[in-house]
Amino acid sequence: MKKHMHSASPASCPSDQIKGRDASVNMGTHAIAIETMETALAAARIAVFELDLVTDTSNVSETWRELMDVDLSDGLDFQTEWRKRIHPDDEALIERALADYVSGRTPRVVVEYRLRSRDGLDWLWMRTDAEATEWDAQGNALNLVGTQRDITDRKRAEIALQTSEEQFSSLMNNAPIGTALVSLEGKWLATNAAMTVFLGYSEEELRSIDFQSITHDDDLESCLLNVQKLLSGEVDAFEIDKRYVRPDGEVVWGHLCVVLVRSEDGQPLHYITQVLDITETRKLDFLRNEFMSIIAHELRTPVTAVVGALDMLDVVCPNGPFEKVQQLVKIAKRGGDRLRTALEELLDFEQVSGGTLSVNLSESNITEILGEALLKSQPAMHQHKVSARMILQESEIFWKCDPVLLDKALGHLLSNAAKFSPEDTEVRVVVEMDTRQLRIRVKDSGPGIPDNLQDKIFQPFWQQDTSDTREQQGIGLGLTISRQAIRKMGGELSIEPCDGAGAEFLITLPACPLR
Repeated sequence: MKKHMHSASPASCPSDQIKGRDASVNMGTHAIAIETMETALAAARIAVFELDLVTDTSNVSETWRELMDVDLSDGLDFQTEWRKRIHPDDEALIERALADYVSGRTPRVVVEYRLRSRDGLDWLWMRTDAEATEWDAQGNALNLVGTQRDITDRKRAEIALQTSEEQFSSLMNNAPIGTALVSLEGKWLATNAAMTVFLGYSEEELRSIDFQSITHDDDLESCLLNVQKLLSGEVDAFEIDKRYVRPDGEVVWGHLCVVLVRSEDGQPLHYITQVLDITETRKLDFLRNEFMSIIAHELRTPVTAVVGALDMLDVVCPNGPFEKVQQLVKIAKRGGDRLRTALEELLDFEQVSGGTLSVNLSESNITEILGEALLKSQPAMHQHKVSARMILQESEIFWKCDPVLLDKALGHLLSNAAKFSPEDTEVRVVVEMDTRQLRIRVKDSGPGIPDNLQDKIFQPFWQQDTSDTREQQGIGLGLTISRQAIRKMGGELSIEPCDGAGAEFLITLPACPLR
């Protein structure tokens, strides 16, 4: 391309002088605009370069030199310096981007690549955008003019996110527990193999329905209520046991865990759900409940009849020639009593541990409840030749409790105290209260409980002496039932340190007394 130059006449007319002044103003404005643009590019850390493709040399901006950590005084050839620091794996990528542009397949050169830092300790990510501004007669590009930017932070964030997504995807797909992403509307966005096996639907089938449509009708309201708590921010996650209905109508149980994923500004995005198949566990629970029901209805009644008949026979044949019969009757009666007690403890344990026992808190006369419990414990006290005494802070005490549960706990504690107390000793029941607590202490004079066993005594079926010839019989549920009964009322049952012999159990019931 030829450049045409025009010279002005020495004797310029005034109008020519005005035009000259206008040209000077325009050139000054243009220079300011260029300077402003350069300042903006420098502030944005955008480097500018021009590459002469014929001589393979470059002209670069100050920002380019800053990005590359080179200086004019270094005497480096900029193009050579740039090329030798390109990551070996990215050289072909850059060449392909240039070839695509030159051949017309792309409108410009756009490429992201790695450059080694000048100290050689790190790899920096760069992005180059460039176009040619000069071409020869054959259509060959003679130069490239473009920009170069450091995008290291963005690329590292993208790589970290991609790695995280890949790890999550791998974890989700290979997890043995059903895992899924669910939209805010309840649509299944992604599911793993374990989830499709559990629900009985393929992933494609699940994508066309929502979780509400396969939730058992009796569990849907509870599930949706928990979802609302998640959306409102009341909870961060929730866990429930719920039923799902498979395509063939089969009902399966799952332990569902749900977490709500939010954006950086707190907006809900989707749910991450996990479902553990607990169908077999539920079936076993059902069978256990059926078994306990059979015990309650089929065994308790005949045992009661046997014991009742033996009681009557004991009255009819108190002495005389029937001494042998009387002795055998008493043995049978003791065995029947033990069997009845064991059955009652099993049923009580099933109720308090299985969550089927209802709690009815009301203002109750604690003195009366204690008196009835002591009266019921008299046969055991008489058998072991032990007495019992109640010590009250006031003649009448009213407190909020469940009378049935409190009576149940006291019965087990008094029975234990009688069994383990030496003959001719006293079991004391001490009742104290203040504005915060009601405290009931049951203390015996027996051998006590070693410190190293005090954490174990509340475990189901635990026995300090496990031999068949142990002196005190029982199935080891009394203290477990007692603690669970007290906890159902919001209280606590604990064992207290004792001075001297004996064991002391403390029932604590919170809240202010009702007057």
